[in-house]
Amino acid sequence: MLPDLFLRPAARDNPHTVIDDHHPEGVAWSEGNRVRPIVHGRPYMAELHERVSALGEGDLLYFVDWRGDPDQRLTDDPGSTVSATFSAAARRGADVRGLLWRSHWNRFGFHSEKSRVLGIEIDEAGGQCLRDMRVRTGGSHHQKFVVLRHRDDPSRDVAFLGGIDLCHSRRDDIGHEGDRQVIPMPQAFGARPAWHDVHVAIQGPAVFDVETTFRERWEDSTPLTLNPGRLLSSLAQREPLVPHPLAEQAPPPPSPAEAATEAVQILRTYPAILPKGYDFAPAGERSVAHANTTAVAHARRLVYLEDQYLWSEEVGRHFGKALRENPELRLIAVIPMVPDEDGALSLPPQLYGRKLAMDLLLEAGGDRVAVYGLTSEAGYPIYVHA
Repeated sequence: MLPDLFLRPAARDNPHTVIDDHHPEGVAWSEGNRVRPIVHGRPYMAELHERVSALGEGDLLYFVDWRGDPDQRLTDDPGSTVSATFSAAARRGADVRGLLWRSHWNRFGFHSEKSRVLGIEIDEAGGQCLRDMRVRTGGSHHQKFVVLRHRDDPSRDVAFLGGIDLCHSRRDDIGHEGDRQVIPMPQAFGARPAWHDVHVAIQGPAVFDVETTFRERWEDSTPLTLNPGRLLSSLAQREPLVPHPLAEQAPPPPSPAEAATEAVQILRTYPAILPKGYDFAPAGERSVAHANTTAVAHARRLVYLEDQYLWSEEVGRHFGKALRENPELRLIAVIPMVPDEDGALSLPPQLYGRKLAMDLLLEAGGDRVAVYGLTSEAGYPIYVHA
């Protein structure tokens, strides 16, 4: 079944990437992995803190995120912040590198300054964390992953990836009382917005592919920003703009001794950016969309979906086509009851885009389509970010 469900290297439609170069010819995935889901931010951040705190001389910590809040606690300990934990690893001799979305201007409610502060504190500890604005105008980096590799014991190597950012509001748990460190959200969510999210922990050869994804972005020759105003701002603040070279990549880690039964394919979405595209994806890459199309086409009984957004005609046509072609197929979707943005400019487009998708889904599947939202025991909507 793997050849049918997984993309072949050519199906990425991106011949410039090296992510599949170490796989056998015609193969774009690795077998012999252990993949463990981590539901909710609190258990993920606690495990991340434990593992990062064990890093030492010659180990690697590479991370990429949409947002990084330096003061976000990984545990209940006030000293367990992202900045303190990652900086301590750098001072112990681990190679700590990070890429954060620079974000749009702070005066529009974004978080560029938070990322800058985290970068300063990691840099002072001996690592390097950079703000990356290599996106289309109005776009963002939305990858969220951490790679931990161990020089003397590769069996401990692990990659975490999924929906959970290293920032405020994410450290919730099954009780859904919210993170004490909050990001402002619409009033409907209450003082401490409840947050549902999912990550996975990968152990085995696929860790190498997640690391390769980091390395391709880190080593790309496109400047971190081509905006003259941003460039002058960085120069005035003496912000590093050139990534330090990475050490040679170690071979893929071994398969875990137990429960190493999963095949894993790493998929990405990159735009074609101007005036200069990525070295590793000059025309972009849409392997997430390609693989989703392949997987949905093979679905026979159920498509289960959790998503922050379920909107647009394209999304409605995508799942609607599968529902029409397979009369036994059902679709269950769990989405936020309330969008994360309100106001006259933000809320109507989100609701309209959702209606476009819903109308097409219900037209194609009728009572075979069910869409749910979640609420906490306190009666507040739970924001679904998975």
